[in-house]
Amino acid sequence: MTTSKYTIYIWGITGSIGISIVFYLIQTIGMQDFLAPLEFSRDKWYFVFPLIVGFGIQMGLFRAIHLKAKAGGGAVAVSGGVSTTAMIACCMHNLTTLLPILGLSGMALFLAQYQDYIFGISLLSVAGGMIYMWRKYKKLHICHKT
Repeated sequence: MTTSKYTIYIWGITGSIGISIVFYLIQTIGMQDFLAPLEFSRDKWYFVFPLIVGFGIQMGLFRAIHLKAKAGGGAVAVSGGVSTTAMIACCMHNLTTLLPILGLSGMALFLAQYQDYIFGISLLSVAGGMIYMWRKYKKLHICHKT
């Protein structure tokens, strides 16, 4: 099956929309407000936007790799899982209102205080996942040409 660039774009856009919804829902639960996540995203757009776009790019590459090599799903799933975990980890600071109830006050304080660092680590993780998947895609692309 050939890889259509439109298929890759559709998967990338779908992945971006999907992670945006997950991000919004986690923040809504943590902040207990439907508008607060929008304000947070506006204030921290320089962290949130690259994470969403990076995840979308990974989803597009995932689909391209999957279409080129049906057996390539294992490595792709690992990279996508890392990105999803990074995105959720950076949202965890929004659950700080719930953590004291669960007896995790120290964790709530840590997440609130080091939020920007957590975002930074998440961005590095997403960038690493994109590089990894791009290399896999190029390798498969070269193999299919020969």
